[in-house]
Amino acid sequence: MMPETDNEARYRALFQCAQDGIFLFDAGSGRFIEVNQAFLRMFGYSSEQVERMTIFDLPQDTEENIRLNIQRVLHHGYWQLGERTYRRADGSLLQVEVYASRVELQGRLYIMAVARDITERKRNEQERQKMHEQLEQARKMETIGTLAAGVAHDFNNLLTAIVGNAELLQMTHGSDPKVYERTQQILQACERGKRMVNALLTFSRRSMTEMRPHNLNSLISASQQILSHVLPAHLRLETHLQSALPATYADATQIEQVIMNLCANARDAMPAGGSLTIRTRSLSLTSPRMMLGTQLPPGEYVCMEVEDTGVGIAPEHLSHIFEPFFTTKPAGTGTGLGLATVYGIVLAHNGGIEVESAVGKGTLFRVLLPALSLQKDGTAEAEQSPSGQVSHRWRVLFVDDEASIRETVATMLEHAGCEVQVAENAEQALQILHNHPDDYHLLITDLTMPGMNGIQLAQKIIALAPSLPVILCSGYGTQVAEQTEDVPNIVGYVQKPYRRQQLLIAIERALQR
Repeated sequence: MMPETDNEARYRALFQCAQDGIFLFDAGSGRFIEVNQAFLRMFGYSSEQVERMTIFDLPQDTEENIRLNIQRVLHHGYWQLGERTYRRADGSLLQVEVYASRVELQGRLYIMAVARDITERKRNEQERQKMHEQLEQARKMETIGTLAAGVAHDFNNLLTAIVGNAELLQMTHGSDPKVYERTQQILQACERGKRMVNALLTFSRRSMTEMRPHNLNSLISASQQILSHVLPAHLRLETHLQSALPATYADATQIEQVIMNLCANARDAMPAGGSLTIRTRSLSLTSPRMMLGTQLPPGEYVCMEVEDTGVGIAPEHLSHIFEPFFTTKPAGTGTGLGLATVYGIVLAHNGGIEVESAVGKGTLFRVLLPALSLQKDGTAEAEQSPSGQVSHRWRVLFVDDEASIRETVATMLEHAGCEVQVAENAEQALQILHNHPDDYHLLITDLTMPGMNGIQLAQKIIALAPSLPVILCSGYGTQVAEQTEDVPNIVGYVQKPYRRQQLLIAIERALQR
């Protein structure tokens, strides 16, 4: 064997030290002649294995296409094959950019190819594309949310007028059984409409929570009627609800949304049919319990479990299912927000959630919510409401840009014993107060009005009537605490559509401070 020349030594050093995989193979048989160390690292083969292999053993491509590319290289002398996918020795896939040249040695034709590993680059590109798609989805959802909030605001104004007039009819003609029955149907329909609006506001992240004592069994039973229309006939729904279940302090609409989202998730996991079971029970924690994203302190809790017999969740997906936009459904069939919404609602209720699942063995979601203490009669502590009359003949200035609401609410308050002056905008209200700064006990104003809004009005009247308390009303569910913390005369908030009793409670609270 003749010693290597300096040129050959330099060539071999460059060949072996190159970071890209370089391989030389016979153009006819495809047998490997020479490969460098980078090639062996990239593809995971040993030198001995490569000696027994051909180019046809590597790619995820047909032999016909490989031979076609070889002919292109031989014909043109150089050919950029572009991005190719190969299989490593361990079976994993490798993405590379390949450039190939024709080489003639001692009368035989060979192909010299250079493969650059772009697996990480492609992964980063896919991540960036995923982030871009998520951003576009978020923008779309934000646009839809803004539209939904606007529709909800206008609809809440309509419901306020309808609810108020229905209650007035009951007060004036309620002794007639037919009138009472019809108005009750109107009020029940408005309540359903209110829940629909609250769902829109929750979706648009503008919902106000109405935290009250609720029995979880009752909320599940109320949801069953809707579930009967949502779940297909080939799914069997069972409920096992503990009797005398303690109440929990909750927003009914949001907890019903948790129930619906978990059941919809179970439905999608059982395309061929199966059973869905909802259970409730009381649970006492004697020590802190770690749940997803939170630690629950010791105490009494209400537990709800939603279990299905569906396809289950793969281990690699289990830790991501509550992340916004994460979904295993095909593109266009899921937003990836359902379980993220459930997670947010449960944590906002000072509760916890966890999941147990295995592929092919179904999934169980467990939700824990703090239990309320019970009075001796077994009922949850609740607020006492006025009898339907205010405690004094309060003088109220009521401001709203909707004429139907002004007329309806003014009549409602007058029936309750108030003296009412109405204004159709903030400017008119300021003029009234400027002329009679000491004539009113309370200002009730719409939050969202053309020109000056309710918060700005409250700020303005401090100079005219510094001790006049203000109640804000709005068809939006926007949380106003942060916006009003520097406006000391704002003492209450009522979300439209409100019942007469809700407004009277807010008035009594404001004036008894």
